[in-house]
Amino acid sequence: MQDVDIQHYLNRQTLIAGDVNSGKTTKTTTVLEQFLHAGYGEQIAVLDLSPDPVQGIGGKLPLGPGTPVMYLTTQIIAPRLMGRDAEHTLELAAENARKIEGLFAEFARQKRDILFVNDATLYLQAGNYYLFLETLAKSSTRIINAYYGITFADSELTKRERTLTDALMGVSDEVIRM
Repeated sequence: MQDVDIQHYLNRQTLIAGDVNSGKTTKTTTVLEQFLHAGYGEQIAVLDLSPDPVQGIGGKLPLGPGTPVMYLTTQIIAPRLMGRDAEHTLELAAENARKIEGLFAEFARQKRDILFVNDATLYLQAGNYYLFLETLAKSSTRIINAYYGITFADSELTKRERTLTDALMGVSDEVIRM
């Protein structure tokens, strides 16, 4: 297990951003494992917003059985990879946002002080940025990863996602680019 100084992440917001397959989920998993190893498991919630892998893209955080974290996820569709056309892609993104808002509500009921968010951009594609910030604010320590790259063609969805990821970078204490 790679050694990570978890003190560096405590009581701040860290955004891990990069292109497809740049190591965002691996880095997030490494940090999460260090928090677990240090005994923080009962204080951790994971909002896993990633779709199941499609064409080698995406994937949930690999949590072992018996992990004490509150793990919240739902069935997410990869809009750009599964959408038939621009309109269908936006519909899929909107449906993802509705499902993810259900996870936000569940998290609000059982909030934890340390929050990991895997693949935040799946919400930013069509969700409410301010609701996302409110959800993040419920925890003092936030480690988030997000797509920030050039793999996907320019589109309405991609532009919105990029704009809101830029905004998220602006309110993060640290941005780690992969």
